[in-house]
Amino acid sequence: MQRIITKEELSSKLKELLKEHELIAPKELPNKGIFYQAISDIGDLYLGGNFTVESVKKFFIEPSFRIFRRGQDNMPNIETVNNLEKKRIIIGSRPCETRGLELLDKVFDIKIKDSFYINNRRNTLIIGLACDEPDRCCFCASMAGSPVETRGMDALLFTAGEKYIIDIVTERAKAIFGSLGQELDEEGKRSWKRDKEKRINALQKKISPPQSMDNTFKSDYWKEVSQPCLSCGVCTFLCPTCHCFDLIDEDKKRLRCYDGCAFPDFTLEASGENPRPTKKERYRQRIFHKFDYFKKNFGENLCVGCGRCIRHCPVKIDIADIVAKMPS
Repeated sequence: MQRIITKEELSSKLKELLKEHELIAPKELPNKGIFYQAISDIGDLYLGGNFTVESVKKFFIEPSFRIFRRGQDNMPNIETVNNLEKKRIIIGSRPCETRGLELLDKVFDIKIKDSFYINNRRNTLIIGLACDEPDRCCFCASMAGSPVETRGMDALLFTAGEKYIIDIVTERAKAIFGSLGQELDEEGKRSWKRDKEKRINALQKKISPPQSMDNTFKSDYWKEVSQPCLSCGVCTFLCPTCHCFDLIDEDKKRLRCYDGCAFPDFTLEASGENPRPTKKERYRQRIFHKFDYFKKNFGENLCVGCGRCIRHCPVKIDIADIVAKMPS
């Protein structure tokens, strides 16, 4: 179902939803960029053309998350963390980010059921924002996505001058937004479809992911392309699909914290042995995980082409370029 609504109608509805929901949205922070935050003032909502620095992943897999805490005075009782109880709405998420959540579903909600992640997904309604113009780093179409797809979300907004077209996907989104504005007529639907094609065709960065990487594992190519890497982890923390974590005991608490294969101690063993002692092995692991191992396990690449790792890398490493030039 597609409906055309005014910006005032959307703002009014969001103000109403704030009474019973937590609202997460992009907010522009002076001299810092655009970040997702819980907002209480609709005036802080940013639905412009620029992209957030982080993805919405952090609201489903928190950077540092308390799993449980031991009782006082070293008593054996354990206080588990409370799951998200209040209903939550995320608005402004890009199609690449919500597609990333669908890939994370394969990790946290298939064989191994992560109750924290599943609860966050269940209690969050996502209203996406279609991309007006792709960034120079975007290559989502090469990763089986597009700037207008609705995978992983409940509804998708398209800017249309001073109005929005809202593409309603799920029943729970229909219950909230189904009465707003007017349904698109046939001419409106044809115009909307042409607009979608225009947005898809605007993507300039394109690659062809390898069908197999079996013959490249021992290549010296990995030493060459990993040379500039600082092992800072920016690419991992900003990525919508990276999901490795470490468990840390601290002050009677057990924390689950972001971790990543770029770090020298990621595979460091208690014996002092490290099976990935240099950047060559660590960077190779990152590429193989995204474009080989995950695909063999789940049938898809663990990359959505959002371009964050390219856009924010301090030494300008381009993962798309590295994959495209990979030896066969």
